[in-house]
Amino acid sequence: MQKGSRNRKLKSSSDPSAQVPIDFNIESLEKFCKEAARSFFTEKGLISHQINSYNDFISHGLQELVDSLGEITVEPDYDPSKSVGDWRHATVKFGRVELEKPTFWADNSELDEQKLRLKPVHARLQNMTYSSKMNVEMTVQVYSLNQSDKSKTGKDPYIQKKLILSPETKWVTIGRLPVMVKSSLCWLYEHQETECQFDYGGYFLIKGTEKAFIAEEGRCLSRIWVTNSPSWDASYLSQIRREKIYVKLVPSKENDGFHKVISLSFLGATMPIWIMFFALGVSSDKEAFDMIDIQDCDASLVNILSATIRQSHEQCEGFRGGGRARQYVDEYIRKTKFPPEESFDGYVGRYLFPEVSDNRCKALFLGYMMKCLLMAYCGRRKCDNKDDFRNKRLDLACQLLRRELWGHLRHAARHMVKVMQKHLSGDGDLQVLDQYVDASIITNGLNRAFSTGSWCHPYKYGRCSGIVATLRRTNPLQMMSDMRKTRQLSAYWGSAGDARYPNPSYWGKLCFMSTPDGEKCGFVKNLAASAVVSSVMRKPLIDLFVSCGMKKLDEVLVQEIGGTEKIFLNGDLVGVSAYPGEFVTNLRNMRRSKQIDPQVEIKRDKLHKEVRVFSDAGRILRPLLIVENLKSIAKPNGGSYSFQQLMDQNIIELIGAEEEEDIQCACGIKDLFSGDQKEGLLYYSHCELDPSFLLGLSCGIIPFVNHNAAKRVLMQAEKLSQQAIGYSPTNSQYRVDTLFHQMYYPQRPLFKTVLSDCLGKRGLTRPEYFNGQNAIVSVNVHQGFNQEDSLVFNRASLERGMFRTLHFKSYKAQIENKEVTRRLKHREKN
Repeated sequence: MQKGSRNRKLKSSSDPSAQVPIDFNIESLEKFCKEAARSFFTEKGLISHQINSYNDFISHGLQELVDSLGEITVEPDYDPSKSVGDWRHATVKFGRVELEKPTFWADNSELDEQKLRLKPVHARLQNMTYSSKMNVEMTVQVYSLNQSDKSKTGKDPYIQKKLILSPETKWVTIGRLPVMVKSSLCWLYEHQETECQFDYGGYFLIKGTEKAFIAEEGRCLSRIWVTNSPSWDASYLSQIRREKIYVKLVPSKENDGFHKVISLSFLGATMPIWIMFFALGVSSDKEAFDMIDIQDCDASLVNILSATIRQSHEQCEGFRGGGRARQYVDEYIRKTKFPPEESFDGYVGRYLFPEVSDNRCKALFLGYMMKCLLMAYCGRRKCDNKDDFRNKRLDLACQLLRRELWGHLRHAARHMVKVMQKHLSGDGDLQVLDQYVDASIITNGLNRAFSTGSWCHPYKYGRCSGIVATLRRTNPLQMMSDMRKTRQLSAYWGSAGDARYPNPSYWGKLCFMSTPDGEKCGFVKNLAASAVVSSVMRKPLIDLFVSCGMKKLDEVLVQEIGGTEKIFLNGDLVGVSAYPGEFVTNLRNMRRSKQIDPQVEIKRDKLHKEVRVFSDAGRILRPLLIVENLKSIAKPNGGSYSFQQLMDQNIIELIGAEEEEDIQCACGIKDLFSGDQKEGLLYYSHCELDPSFLLGLSCGIIPFVNHNAAKRVLMQAEKLSQQAIGYSPTNSQYRVDTLFHQMYYPQRPLFKTVLSDCLGKRGLTRPEYFNGQNAIVSVNVHQGFNQEDSLVFNRASLERGMFRTLHFKSYKAQIENKEVTRRLKHREKN
């Protein structure tokens, strides 16, 4: 019996799937943190945010962009020689989008597909753009409009459509899209190939030049923004329609502007907000007050509300009944410079909080915006800080390409309509769709944007520079740092003010030291070593919210709003909860049990009585240890940790800028065991993997960085380490760079940091991130003989190859055909 149990014990110990618990002490936990960080960098990588964003664009974003074009109607040109019934009209619909793999163009169809594959090495050597064809399924329909019997009365003159040409569907090439290296559209990803051991992709090849996106920091406008400069206002900008909604506090026209009133700016029209409440279906003033839900209303707020109601009555008398408010708002918006084409219900549902369902829910959201503005005005709520990173989002390849491609798609559509109009006015038949779509508009437009770096502005009509930069290849560390840069958009860097200074919310997300000097100081930054940029989560969450205890807006009575907390999803008011603590706990438990994506961010604001949930793209997250589950850590017998398994076991979770305000985070394992161990474990909820991960890549590999002056660390991180000569690309024989360098005998440093140890394999650092050689240095204090700030080298060391480098420079020469012909003829004669 004992022998059998012994055999079973030996068998279980040799099983690689068996779990071995670790010792709960500082040394074991620090060793576990290093192995967990090593698995994090292995699975996530340092530039996964660039590749993941591009993959999301080609899988979902491009199709959504084409679908937003809708149906295009082509009206014929005016020709007075024709009767009314002879006019021909057409509609063009866009369907599915397909992207082809990058291939060479070949007239011979008998060539093998293997030989036609266009790879990055071919585009780099032949100065080509590494791109793929965009094919769109287009349907065209030609019809004529016939007059009805009511045309004499002036009503409904054209109501009958007579088909001239049945709907025709065809695949049309609308242009070429640049392909990111190592993305899912690249040949290297499909065949798991690599051209260089130090190359991890994440960049584009435009006419043979390597281009990379600089992540752009933008304000998260899909939320309620309360500001007091230049005036008091609360604004909201939807993700779907770029139509801003303002709730402003402006001086009243009566009493010389002593009293203030609240106005609403919507679709270019400014009106009293009280009229909009009744236009949305509010029946009485009491119901409007209940929607605003202001408790402990003081005299100043009462004066503002009474002045607003009085001004509403002066501008629209009798607005409380009979649909008078609805009629007034509709007539007022129709008088604007660019009035909408839809009816009142149409443009209200499309532009006023489009994610919110009905008018009553929109009135609740509008009332809460009014409450936020009044609370900030009386000092009960702080104004939003635009430099706080919880109010920012990073625009990567998906957002940037979508923004630039939208303008070129509209340009191509206008050109198509203009050409089709000429054929519709004539007597001939329409040609094939390929003749109307000019693919060079999108292809040349994208190539021009990548080459110049000039990109469409996110909110204004115009362009902004610096979005795309040429990838520098002095050493692999410089290349990796360029693809992890972020850039803050500013009209003029000289008058930026506090935007240059680091904000406390940058902790663990952006490196405090990796910023250039000069006018770009504080605007161009670098991601922290363990920073993860979120992607779009497309799984619906409303039903899960309801199961956790949320009540939808359309089910809430107005009298119940006062004792509940509002629940927001990506800035939109979706419901309320009477037990917000249980709601947040249940939602976080669902996230840890993998029912919700681990990148979903959950924040409870007790002061403002809000629960904010974010699942959008561009948020910076960082992995943290869950302290209460540290004792359940078990190592696979004979194997290594997997970062995904650690997240599935609730050992590590991703925390964002919003949610980290609700946690107590220790800087390291030693802080958990300092003092009383039980108090430390009970006080902290999360723990950092290592404090050095708060720095960027180029700062984290500097030895003893915490014992050095900050300006020296900045100079080493931004200049010296990225300009040092060390390793060159391993595919130098297939590259024609203008200039690159190679050191004969690069060496690993004698000292290594935690970050450099975690980036490589166990016990071995990544050699390509270190450039230089180890040397024995003697410091001598000498007097005179002009020996100031100079170096004396050992001649024998230099002769043995110390600091010896090799420089490559490429030249371009053009040979005329006449000269070649003359030389060939001269050789034949001789």
